[in-house]
Amino acid sequence: MGRPTRYNTAQGKATLEYLASLGGRHVTAAQVALHFSRANPPIGLTTVYRHLERLAESGLVRKYFVDGASSACYQYAANGESCSEHFHLKCESCGALLHLECETLDEIQRHVYEEHSFLINKSKMVFYGKCADCLKGIGGVGNEEG
Repeated sequence: MGRPTRYNTAQGKATLEYLASLGGRHVTAAQVALHFSRANPPIGLTTVYRHLERLAESGLVRKYFVDGASSACYQYAANGESCSEHFHLKCESCGALLHLECETLDEIQRHVYEEHSFLINKSKMVFYGKCADCLKGIGGVGNEEG
C-alpha cells in the first residue's frame, strides 16, 4: 500500500470511522464536512480534505474522479471490495455515486463480450440519473426534470 497514514488524531480517526460506517458508499469531501459540521467540535472542510488525502495515500480510502468531475469521491477501502466488481449509478442532482449489483447488467456484459468481442470495464461504467432521495423531492419516478 502507500506510505503510513497519520489518521491517529481524533479528527482523522473520526473521518476514517465515518467512511467505514457508510458500507462502501462513495461520498465527496463536502458531504463528509457536512456530516462533521454537526460534531462538537466541528471538523472543517480543509481538515476533512487533509485527512481524506492521507487516508487515500495509505490505501485505506479510494479516491475517484467520475467523468472528469472537479471534485473527487471517496470510499472506505479496507474491506477489500473492488469497484471493478460492479457498475455505478451517479445522481445528477446530489452527486451521489452508488454501487449497482445487477444480474441483468452482468448478462449484458457477457453478451457484449461473447457477441461483439468487447469486454466492458465495470469500474468505469456509470449510469446517470436521479437517486431515490432526489426523486422524492421532484415527485417520484416519471416526473424527472431535464
